[in-house]
Amino acid sequence: MTNCSNEFPTTDIYYDEVGSDTGMLVCLGIVGALAFVCVGIFVEEVSFIRRNYPYKVHGNIANNILIILALFPVMCITKLIPVFVPTSNVLLDLMASCYISVCIYVFITLTISLYGGGGSMVLTLRAAGDKVSIATPPCCCCLCCFLKPITLSRMSLGVFKLLAMQVMIVRPFLLFIAAVLWTDGNYEEQVDSREPYVYIVIMSTVSTLLSMYGLVVIFRASRTHLSHFSLVLKFVPLQAMLIFDVIQTLVFNVLANNDIPECVGQLGPRVRGTNFNNLLLVLESFLLCLLARRGYRMVPPDHIIDPVDPVQGTNTAKDYTDGYQNGGLGYDDV
Repeated sequence: MTNCSNEFPTTDIYYDEVGSDTGMLVCLGIVGALAFVCVGIFVEEVSFIRRNYPYKVHGNIANNILIILALFPVMCITKLIPVFVPTSNVLLDLMASCYISVCIYVFITLTISLYGGGGSMVLTLRAAGDKVSIATPPCCCCLCCFLKPITLSRMSLGVFKLLAMQVMIVRPFLLFIAAVLWTDGNYEEQVDSREPYVYIVIMSTVSTLLSMYGLVVIFRASRTHLSHFSLVLKFVPLQAMLIFDVIQTLVFNVLANNDIPECVGQLGPRVRGTNFNNLLLVLESFLLCLLARRGYRMVPPDHIIDPVDPVQGTNTAKDYTDGYQNGGLGYDDV
């Protein structure tokens, strides 16, 4: 126990410790195989999207889909490497957080583009007489008595988009500061009011919760109108990946502060807890990759959604979306 340290060890020290741990070696082999399979699934998805989404017609949507689908192999790789090279953990955490933040922005863009644009989204919801519930988790679910449903406008849509997208700037910036402090030896992942880690985590968590709030509001407003695009299967993997990356990591850090898991050799609770967290994230990324593959594996129709009839105030896309659900434009069977 006297040699136990919470500092991330170099590879020569690290492999001396884990070389005799058969269980850890088996876990490393399993997550390595899962990461390899996840990358292979993404390569096949790229081939499918490029084959079925003509660039001239659906180029922007195809690119957005690929960016989101790439999230899962990116998470697998950025969480797998620190398991083999522990000192790379902070740098790869920064990379993973930057990419997941970009995916939130891209998902919002994709959802709105499926309507044909922000204006079409506002017109579609108004024509259907739908009001948008703003008393939604994770921020405002307890304020249902005060926050009444609203009629979506361009301004309110812009506010929800801003809430969802701010994490793309705020969280990478905070993690960049953390990486700079870490290189200077002034960043310790300890729950102590004197440590910058506490304030960075608090600001990062608030930014993430606000982003999830904006994302959930737009998703709930759209899940009925875009049900033929399997919006739920598109949304759940992204939301789950965000929750696992932020909340699960926070839980392991709190456990490490209470010496859970216990020290083994020179590997302290923080090092071992980070390893277990990364192993779990690789497994979770692989499972979410399979779910996302189902959600995005659709052959597009010749249009996205018909504009609202300016005379009758009704959406004219019903016949096409029925065909999209029941006809030959549904899920691919491959």
